[in-house]
Amino acid sequence: MIVTHAYRFALDPTPGQARVLLRHAGAARVAFNWGIAQVKANLGQREAERSYGIAEAGLTPSFGWSMYSLRKAWNAAKREVAP
Repeated sequence: MIVTHAYRFALDPTPGQARVLLRHAGAARVAFNWGIAQVKANLGQREAERSYGIAEAGLTPSFGWSMYSLRKAWNAAKREVAP
């Protein structure tokens, strides 16, 4: 028999803590949007190259979609993207 427990917590942050929570959520959203834009740009580039008749071997290298690949790329680019 599996028993599942759930807990509900209410946050009551101070104004300073609320600002930090909002900044964290905003930064996470910037990183998420950046990752989506990179993947879409790569897919669009590869599709355009295919429409020009470029062979599969000559296409722009595909962008890694794994969390590890995206995190590594974000860490390399974040100083320029979100100073």
